[in-house]
Amino acid sequence: MTPTEALQAVTARLSRPDATATTADSAGLGTGRSGAALALAVLAGPDQEVRRAAHGHLAAAVRAPGAMRGGGLYSGAAAVLFAARVMARGPGEYRGLVDTLTPRVAESAAGRAAALRADLAAGAGLRAHTFDAVSGAAGLGRLLLELAPDGPGTAEVLSALVELAAPTDGPLPRWWTAAAPDPEPVPAPEPVPAPGPGGGPTRSRGHLNFGLAHGIPGPLALLSLAGARNVRVPGQDEAVEALADRLIAHQLPSGGWPLTLSIEQAERRAVPADPPVRAAWCYGTPGAARALFLAGRALGRADWQQAAVAALDNALADSGSWNLNGPGLCHGTGGLLRIVQRMAADSGSAALAARLPALATATARDLTAALAADAPATLLEGTAGAALALHGHLNSPAGEGTDWDACLLLS
Repeated sequence: MTPTEALQAVTARLSRPDATATTADSAGLGTGRSGAALALAVLAGPDQEVRRAAHGHLAAAVRAPGAMRGGGLYSGAAAVLFAARVMARGPGEYRGLVDTLTPRVAESAAGRAAALRADLAAGAGLRAHTFDAVSGAAGLGRLLLELAPDGPGTAEVLSALVELAAPTDGPLPRWWTAAAPDPEPVPAPEPVPAPGPGGGPTRSRGHLNFGLAHGIPGPLALLSLAGARNVRVPGQDEAVEALADRLIAHQLPSGGWPLTLSIEQAERRAVPADPPVRAAWCYGTPGAARALFLAGRALGRADWQQAAVAALDNALADSGSWNLNGPGLCHGTGGLLRIVQRMAADSGSAALAARLPALATATARDLTAALAADAPATLLEGTAGAALALHGHLNSPAGEGTDWDACLLLS
């Protein structure tokens, strides 16, 4: 199947009313109707019949149980609102829906910010869903940055995330996470680490997370994107600098980043000799590199931007170490393709641009296999998201609807 044929197949699949399987979050962005609506609207281009099918998905998302509830970016009201914003072809389209849902999302974001501050005050480690890109303040803040940049909810989120960068007395940053990573950052379970000084598995005390989906790169990306738009709260630029410096301090000898570090490793400032690696959006060097690049662009730090490009290019050199699963955005070739598209366009790197054809071929191959296996047509892990990445390669990066990847904090 050629890339164009694969896109046509995904579009046809998404155009069916039953395109997404019934899930616990049928309105959701990652696995539900909101994601299907968004993807189909971008793939539709000027085709009005396909756009009507996309609208049908959005209408079904609005009617789904839990669609008006609060939550993270990928569920409930935020998922519906994000899809409606990307789908709108003018200031008036979906205006009533946007006006209704924006205050609800702002309330959810303020709640996440308050929960994050409570975790910070307790000093016993954070819960990822208070601050991360998928379920936490960083993801909700990205949506509010688009729809209510000067609103109190946006300021609450940015101010809470700034507090993550405050100095501490010991070796641990304030953003350490209390539990083990969930989900695990590698496809197969890692070997159980040797017992730490306090007994029990090393990660039982928590970890530092360097993944864009659930770790510190998400807050860094949001603070940087907001600063680049001149949306700031006190201490924001200083927080970006502190978080970026910390990210650089944890680079591996290869120039990339570990997926996570246990608390014991962080306290000893030790990095495993041969840590597991991925080249995914959710975990691995590509997502961390994108966050560092955005920080460099926000503060005019060419050295950070150059370090990010070099780290990404090095991670791409050995496809055998990518450790990806399928064509999806989260941990598949589609997510890697989209990151490299953004980084090549923003940096002007000829080296990254030269890698795009092979990445697009790999994504098309994996997408063809997924379609043959009747894989779910979902946004985050399924064929819909992979099609968006491939669509971005085949079409102008400045075209309408190209900022759909704001849900990944890539733009």
